[in-house]
Amino acid sequence: MVLSKRWRFVWNMMTKLEYTESYKAEKNVSDLLNKSLQLLKTPLLESLRIQLGKQRPVDADVVKWVSNAVNRCVRELKLKFDFPLTTYPTTTSLPKRFYTCKTLVKLTLSYNILVDVPSKACLPSLQSMCLKCVVYKDQDSHVMLLSSCPVLKDLVVVRKTVDNMTRSSVKVPSLQRLTYIDCSADRVSRRSLAVDSPGLSCLNIFDPFGVNCSIQNMPRLDEAVLSVVTSRFDSKSFSSVMFLSLCLIQVASCSASNFSRLVELKAASMLLRASLAYTETDYSLSWEQPSTVPGCLLSHLEIFEWAEFGGGLQEKQFLTFILANSACLKTAGISIRSFYHIKAKQEMMEELESMYRVSVSCQLLFTAKFSNGDSNSYSDCLNAFGLL
Repeated sequence: MVLSKRWRFVWNMMTKLEYTESYKAEKNVSDLLNKSLQLLKTPLLESLRIQLGKQRPVDADVVKWVSNAVNRCVRELKLKFDFPLTTYPTTTSLPKRFYTCKTLVKLTLSYNILVDVPSKACLPSLQSMCLKCVVYKDQDSHVMLLSSCPVLKDLVVVRKTVDNMTRSSVKVPSLQRLTYIDCSADRVSRRSLAVDSPGLSCLNIFDPFGVNCSIQNMPRLDEAVLSVVTSRFDSKSFSSVMFLSLCLIQVASCSASNFSRLVELKAASMLLRASLAYTETDYSLSWEQPSTVPGCLLSHLEIFEWAEFGGGLQEKQFLTFILANSACLKTAGISIRSFYHIKAKQEMMEELESMYRVSVSCQLLFTAKFSNGDSNSYSDCLNAFGLL
């Protein structure tokens, strides 16, 4: 605008708008938003991104901003209101007409936003949705929102301590990728997660502090990463996976299943931290040898990794079974728990090295974490042990 008058009003035909309030800003972007959206002339809006920082503007008219975007057939909407609820206890509501936007393809809602879904909600074009630390009006709001998205493919849910939802249900036939994260160590009640989406190809669940998972009907699942507290792991729900990463805390039993397509498996045992007392309890692996060897071991498995190997009797029995029956195994990586002394680690590595391997080409690789937290390769370990 300063260099040329003909550029003076070019901005109001832009289809991608992003407003970000810096934490160091003395003034908020609310006034700029109100004026610029009012002067906007483009009939179609490709994307609108709004991020409000340290304080909630008194004159923030979110309903008006979102309505303006819906009127312009917005395709992507990203709202992040990162002001503290302790200072501004009221969450921000969206206009009812937002829940019937026919053109919206990608949606991201972050932090102090209230999800209040009307009964006639319908987002027929929405394919990607991220809900990060939002608050739901009631228990059914999350289910109603998902049911209003008939072509949803990607879903990311990140939860905080209080969001008015104890039971989370993901039942979306069109869904292909799901990421569920809950790191609220100080939650009041145990939460549950039910997943029934037959189109899923990729599943990521991270909840190290306790979620009761019910996962079923996933015949197309290719990749799964799980880190959960569970008393029983039903592996039959994951029998179609090619890449599987497990970190099961407090697992008591694991059902047998034939992983006919499995190419890569990563398994870890963890120490469960009590959320209040911060005490550590070691939950040992409980495992029973299956009557038959799974087909994936005999003809598919090439890479095997075990993080936080503790050296318990049943852990050794499980590893012995894997090495003795994985005919195609190329590499087996084992990370030994950090609380062992150097000499104990050396003895454990020598013991594992002596285990029988049916695959003559299988290479056993070790990593170990020392007191400084550094992870070292097998050669570094040998050097530390004085063997090089």
